Amino acid sequence: MNSIIIKGRLSREPELRTTSDGKEVSNFSVAVSRRFSGEKKDTADFFDCVAWGKTGVFISAYFHKGQEILAQGEMHQRKWQDKDGNNRYSWEMNVNQAEFCGSKQEQARSGNVPNEPAGNIDGFTPVDSEDLPF
Repeated sequence: MNSIIIKGRLSREPELRTTSDGKEVSNFSVAVSRRFSGEKKDTADFFDCVAWGKTGVFISAYFHKGQEILAQGEMHQRKWQDKDGNNRYSWEMNVNQAEFCGSKQEQARSGNVPNEPAGNIDGFTPVDSEDLPF
C-alpha cells in the first residue's frame, strides 16, 4: 500500500501549468514540522508535491504560501539524468485530496478564503454550519 497524509504549511506558491496534451498540473511544496525527543527546537521536512486536474486547479486557486494544508496521496519516485549522464532520483507526493486547515480567521487574514462559496466541486456543495441539524 502506498498512502501518505501530511499536514503542514505551503513553503512556496503553487505553480499551475498545462501540459502539451491539455492536462492541468500544480506543483508546490509543504513544510511539515517535526520535533526530536529531548530537543526544544522544531525542525521541518519539506515535501515536493504535484496535483493533477481539478485537485491541482483547486489548490492553485485557494492555497497560498504560508497557509496550512492537509494533503492525502501517494509517494512517487522520479528518475532523470543530469547533464553528465548520471542517474538522479527524487521523491514527490502525488496529491489526490487536499483540505483547508487552521481557523477561518487565519485563512481570512491570509486572503485565502474565497468571498463566495466555491460552488459544486466534484459533487460537493459547501453548507453553512448553522444550517446543520446537530
